[in-house]
Amino acid sequence: MADMTRPLAVVWVCAALIHSAAFAGEQGAKHDTVPTVQVVRAAAAPAIDGRLDDEVWQAAVPVADFTQRDPDEGKPATQRTELRIAYDAAALYLGVRLHDSEPGRIARQLSRRDQNAEADWFAILLDPHHDHLTGAMFRVTAAGVQGDSIIFNDTSDDDSWDAVWTSAVTIDEGGWTVEMRIPWSQLRFPAAERHTFGINAVRHIQRRNEQVWLVHVPKTESGMASRMGHATGFEGLAPRRTLEILPYVVSRAEFVAPAGPGDPFNDGARLFGGTGLDLKYGLSSSLTIDGAINPDFGQVEVDPAVVNLTAFETFFEEKRPFFIEGANIFSNFGRGGSNNFWGFNRSEPILFYSRRIGRSPQGAADGDFVSRPAASTILGAAKLTGKTRNGWTVGLLDAITERERAQTVTGGRGSRVAVEPLTNYFVARVQREVGRRGAVGVLATAVNRDLETAALQDLLPGSAYVLGADGHLFLDSKRDWVVTGRIAGSRLNGNSAALSRLQLAPQRYYARPDAHHLEFDPGRTVLGGWTGSVNVNRNSGIHGFNGALWGVSPGFDSSDGGFSFNGDRAGGHAVYTWNNPKVTRFARERWFSVAKWYSWNFAREVQGDGYHAFGRLQFRNYWSAFGGGFLRRASQDDRATRGGPSMRPPAAGGGFFSVASDGRKRLSLDFDAEVVAGGEGGSSLSGRVSGRYRPAASLEISIGPGFSRERVGAQYVGTFLDPAAVRTFGSRYVFAQLDQKEFSLQTRVNFVLSPKLSLQLYMQPLVSAGDYESFKELAGPRTYTFNRFGVDGGSLSYDVAGRQYTVTPSDGGSPFAFGNPDFNFKSLRVNAIFRWEWRQGSAMYLVWTEAREDFAHPGQFTLRRDVGRIFRAAADDVLMFKIAYWLSR
Repeated sequence: MADMTRPLAVVWVCAALIHSAAFAGEQGAKHDTVPTVQVVRAAAAPAIDGRLDDEVWQAAVPVADFTQRDPDEGKPATQRTELRIAYDAAALYLGVRLHDSEPGRIARQLSRRDQNAEADWFAILLDPHHDHLTGAMFRVTAAGVQGDSIIFNDTSDDDSWDAVWTSAVTIDEGGWTVEMRIPWSQLRFPAAERHTFGINAVRHIQRRNEQVWLVHVPKTESGMASRMGHATGFEGLAPRRTLEILPYVVSRAEFVAPAGPGDPFNDGARLFGGTGLDLKYGLSSSLTIDGAINPDFGQVEVDPAVVNLTAFETFFEEKRPFFIEGANIFSNFGRGGSNNFWGFNRSEPILFYSRRIGRSPQGAADGDFVSRPAASTILGAAKLTGKTRNGWTVGLLDAITERERAQTVTGGRGSRVAVEPLTNYFVARVQREVGRRGAVGVLATAVNRDLETAALQDLLPGSAYVLGADGHLFLDSKRDWVVTGRIAGSRLNGNSAALSRLQLAPQRYYARPDAHHLEFDPGRTVLGGWTGSVNVNRNSGIHGFNGALWGVSPGFDSSDGGFSFNGDRAGGHAVYTWNNPKVTRFARERWFSVAKWYSWNFAREVQGDGYHAFGRLQFRNYWSAFGGGFLRRASQDDRATRGGPSMRPPAAGGGFFSVASDGRKRLSLDFDAEVVAGGEGGSSLSGRVSGRYRPAASLEISIGPGFSRERVGAQYVGTFLDPAAVRTFGSRYVFAQLDQKEFSLQTRVNFVLSPKLSLQLYMQPLVSAGDYESFKELAGPRTYTFNRFGVDGGSLSYDVAGRQYTVTPSDGGSPFAFGNPDFNFKSLRVNAIFRWEWRQGSAMYLVWTEAREDFAHPGQFTLRRDVGRIFRAAADDVLMFKIAYWLSR
């Protein structure tokens, strides 16, 4: 029981001490009085040409009282900025004059939309609901590049949202000017005779690294929407119900090497064509429906190649536009109010993971030749998002994926095998603010499958449901200290074979022989569980604190519509942070954090026990350094044997360091390194150098070579049943020492001819080789002792031709064999995307994707040879052309 109470005490005692010390010292601080901006109604719409010579700009009163946030916080802006705002029944207009004493040094690097560039820029932040929690940001650089994002949870933003609006920029001998026209159709606000919007504005001067704000928010404080000023004078605005339609056509050519001579499904070239439709409809002043029929995401950048030696699935970020726009409504479940959530071995599940929609088929298909779909076809998807008049934030999403079949030929006979069922995915999210001190919400997901074959019934649950509730409460009127919590339950229904597979999955391993708190039931047809957490965080101040307690029961599973990392886990942490942005003789910013964390399973056995310390320093010349160290004490690991008894790996510790040059320069460099040392010869060393070069305003080249070497003292190889292995419950758990070397070289080239015309290239060669040696078996449960084959007992032989090891135990057990696990994975991923916005809201894409793989020389890492083999390997190429036409009324 002591293992449970000690981490609880650490978290909450630290919280109490830091709260009393830090909060008492700063509780007298007050927010500055926010300004009010008066807007004017335009008798005639101004021409958006980057010139302030229209009549309305002569009548508008400029706002010019901007304050530095960087580099000299609190001081007046070094260059004058004049903001004018007007409106009419159709749109909001901004006319901004940005004076500059050195106009020849105004930075104008081109970039793709929403991408950060080394350029001067101006942004307007709006809160049309005036709820102090949500809003929108519109940004224009001196090169005319637009950026926009949604503001949520007061302090967070999501740039996946792409509104349709107009801007223009001119530069002259006195500085630069920007005009914006933002149609009311792109903003959500309630119906009323008069409106007051929240407003803030930001100007960035690249060469000075100067950022000035209309409403200054100190660096030691938090808030974005809640800290805005007030824009008044809006009268007679009527929210519009707009309809936007984006039909598209797409053609694709695949040049893929056949599986072998006589491949009936692939002669080396295949052609495809299709059409689809995206639409957006304003259901009300604040609710929008988005729909997609037969969506295509061929213009999305490919995922990087990885080598995963664990039992767990690799997590990849969502990149598809339909699913990332507005995703914050779903992803902020359990994360409201707080501006910081720390991890430290935290394995809380994601309740909704949109990449499940359109996933790779999960069923198996075997034959001499197999044609298998790479992804499930999304027949259609729709989502409803927005905010109601009475403060409810709403998000609904429903999608249907096609039944997929693989085609096989064996012995000249063909067949079709179902590999993915017809599936419906549904997620619903509602959340409501409770005054200005908190919010409550609910999230539910449902996955329902039409399992037409016995094989799919034995593989997948027919239905999977998750229901959760969350909320947060600010403990003070400044919204400084906040408590955030969430709780959720899951229920999966299927036949006994499918549920047995889930019980034995790596997230839970119900059949662990020494896990007396678990019971594997081969007849189970329902699996359920819960997850929950509570967090406390200080959002602002020089002294910060973050603490958490969390848990995931063994039976919880959200992986059908979400992502489950690990079950049968609970944990807690406490983090103290010191953050001082005051500019001194040597530094501009510095912060330092120390943390203590634990994790344990539901048998109350500690599974992780560690300390962390790290800090960052930004120097006066805008170089920065980051570094730290950690210590993980010895504790049990009930997953190392992958379903067998628990092990006790030795303690490990390490350190990391990185340094980055001034990113404003034409050439900037980053370097980082990490070293880790553990017992039984385990260690790792990794390093990476990344450089970014901008030879011209339209061209940016970044390249990042990285190398790592990891020596693992006990890498899992396999489990082999043997009644003679009495000490390890009738199975032998085989491990080996692993020496893995990996080299990667991520390269990106962005060539931007104009804000609407760009070429993006991504290339990633990867070489990863692993050499297994000193094979051994676990000698006893809950230890880190091994019997080495051929040394401590038993014999080990190797068949070179068959690449197979054979072990004959010395305790009378049965001989067993396993394949040589050495590997040498070589991969090349290339992705080139040409994009042209040929008219407002309409775009054309030309995409080339190439993949090469090679597996020769397993276990042997020779960089020059291996890299050469990558480029000589057979290539799979895909060419795609897509054109979309935007219609609106």
